Amino acid sequence: MRGRTFLVGLGVLAALVVPAASTGAAGKSDTPAKPSQPAKPKFKKKITMKKIGKVESPVDLVSPPGNRKVNFILERRGRIRVMRKGRMLKRPFLDITKHVDSLWVEQGLLGLAFPDDYKKTGLFYVHYTDLDGDVRIDEYRRSKKDPYSAIIESRRTVLRIPQTLESQNHNGGQITFHNDLLYIAVGDGNNPGDVANNAQNLESLRGKILRIDPRGDSTRGLNYTIPTTNPFVGKEGRDEIFAYGFRNPHSFDFTKGSDGVTYMTITDVGQERFEELNFLPAALVWGGNFGWKVFEGNTLYDCEESRLCPNPNPTTMPIPSPLVFPQIVYSHEVGCAIIGGPIVSDPALSTIDGRIIYGDFCGNRLRTAAPQVNWISNDEALGVWMPPGKGKHPALNAICEDGWGRIYLLSDYGDIYRLHQENVKVKKPNGKSGKN
Repeated sequence: MRGRTFLVGLGVLAALVVPAASTGAAGKSDTPAKPSQPAKPKFKKKITMKKIGKVESPVDLVSPPGNRKVNFILERRGRIRVMRKGRMLKRPFLDITKHVDSLWVEQGLLGLAFPDDYKKTGLFYVHYTDLDGDVRIDEYRRSKKDPYSAIIESRRTVLRIPQTLESQNHNGGQITFHNDLLYIAVGDGNNPGDVANNAQNLESLRGKILRIDPRGDSTRGLNYTIPTTNPFVGKEGRDEIFAYGFRNPHSFDFTKGSDGVTYMTITDVGQERFEELNFLPAALVWGGNFGWKVFEGNTLYDCEESRLCPNPNPTTMPIPSPLVFPQIVYSHEVGCAIIGGPIVSDPALSTIDGRIIYGDFCGNRLRTAAPQVNWISNDEALGVWMPPGKGKHPALNAICEDGWGRIYLLSDYGDIYRLHQENVKVKKPNGKSGKN
């Protein structure tokens, strides 16, 4: 969480006050003056995007705590690039390409997280798929002499999750610190149909959001520590699990509402029919079952309707209760893989400030929606199309924000865009723009 807030449950009430007619000296009412028409605005606010850089297949952009002038950009092949004051440095911050398997689009270097004390310790964490196809969470240390160079020899394995099928996909990707604990999104590892039922299996770390302290437990010789407040500590199931029932949770985000409650936004990539976006208090995500593979979106997952599904119809499976259902669902008629973003906190983007922004890898969907308590309203198009344009395949890999709250769009083609808000001339009815 980056310290931003948004308004929840806000209603606006406007009253129109009409002045009474004046009375002249003779006691007769003057003829009311014809009300003046408000001047039509010559300009309107419009969201646009500006290309600010290009790297090889970017998948994430992160600003370290306390340094808004620097952005670290992940290349899926295994490099972390540095953008400082808008300029891309030639030498990468970290290059682990020799450890990373990036053959498929859902593999590679997928996530980067800095703890709050990064400036003091120099420690940071990466999420990637290794040469065996396993999910790895590794710790590295920054050089004391050069703040834009990591020590490759400092690698320490924190967590390793074996692959489950040779397809080696559905690896999740995002990792984020919140209240000094590391949250890790991990996909079910199966395609198609989660044949091993990993997402519903509480003894598997696949299809989950995990929560750990990556600093380790030296007294017990462990590479990480499990928080005692995790939902399955002392119960049936792996203690690392924070929430489960995900197919491929691409991204998630923490935001504090104006009501003081911490909320989570979670996107989960669907099978062949539906994509979903979840928004709810983090306290309700804790231990929550998000439904896959019993449900895809808000619909029972019918294996027989999927041309790729090899296993029996899971609708015969007992439906777990209670389930957490998504607030936004859309079909594969308009996309194939939801790419979620944060709640916008950039004051320069006043028309979408406080709204959730999301898109899609295949369909050129860029949309925003208003977060409310336990639900989402006013889901609408952003009004701008990511290159190569409307109806084209944008290959959107991620929607990110920097330390200032500015919003970035990352394309698998390599391009990095930043959202802007501009004043554009309002066209007259005849199609001509108004004069200044």
